[in-house]
Amino acid sequence: MDQRYRIPPLAALNAFAAFARTGGIRRAATELRVDHAAVSRHLRDLEQIVGTTLRDRTSGTLTQAGQTYYSQIAPLLEGLARATADIRQQTPHLTVTCAHGFAYHWLLPRLSLFRRTYPHIDLLLRPVDANTAFNANGIETDTHADIFYARDDAMPPSLRTVRSVAIARPPVFPVASSGCITAMGGQPHFLADLLKAPLLQEENEAEWRCWFNAHHVPAARIPCAGRLWQAHITLAAARAGEGIALGNAFLLGDDLENGRLVRVIPTQEPMEENPLGSYILRASDRAWENHSLSIFRTWLLEQVAIQTVTLSP
Repeated sequence: MDQRYRIPPLAALNAFAAFARTGGIRRAATELRVDHAAVSRHLRDLEQIVGTTLRDRTSGTLTQAGQTYYSQIAPLLEGLARATADIRQQTPHLTVTCAHGFAYHWLLPRLSLFRRTYPHIDLLLRPVDANTAFNANGIETDTHADIFYARDDAMPPSLRTVRSVAIARPPVFPVASSGCITAMGGQPHFLADLLKAPLLQEENEAEWRCWFNAHHVPAARIPCAGRLWQAHITLAAARAGEGIALGNAFLLGDDLENGRLVRVIPTQEPMEENPLGSYILRASDRAWENHSLSIFRTWLLEQVAIQTVTLSP
């Protein structure tokens, strides 16, 4: 065989593709369920075979040559996987990565309906950190979609190779346990009174600052009763009576109906319901028209529409 057309070992190609998708050797090893040393070895072997550096050791990212190589081999590896699945007569597969709060409190309770309606689709729900990067040349393939929350003041840049649709734009409002409200001496009189209350923050004060700005409340300083990284964790702390958290209908589940949380509503001042951002479904151009994703996208928008009607006064 002409050595120019020697194909590298599949294990090395899979390790390289996993590294490109996940952006890290340890994350690639976790995805492949192998030791990270094996991934490193496969990457070194592949670089020796192709005769060029595929990853930048300083930044941990792909080199230009690595990006080019991945963009060329990824569709081929995906085609090989599809062909193998077809000959095995496996069901269509779809992976949906999703922000934790939306996944646990809204999407998960509805997935049984999706599976009953579309039993031929093998859907994997994979909650991910809200700050996990979605690389257009990375983890997504033509069987992968991502759901994330984008605040209006922090919208990600649009990527030419990524298509998206806004799923929902829910109002955001403060909630707390009834015990917390009692400890505060009851509901606040004015919105500005919340600046003296125990406010639970996510990674930083940005969400609360956006909320106060939306309600035209000057806030030189945002009090902090604890920083808890993600919205669903701040809500868990609120249920435990540790303070006030910001939430929306997609994060609260049945907390309000069951009394685990109550809305914080000033008694002497009206409070508007303002959205601060949107939940967005996105996928690569290749994935967008995938039949399984098209079905899931239509179903997802239908479920959001049902919720919207249910919540309407």
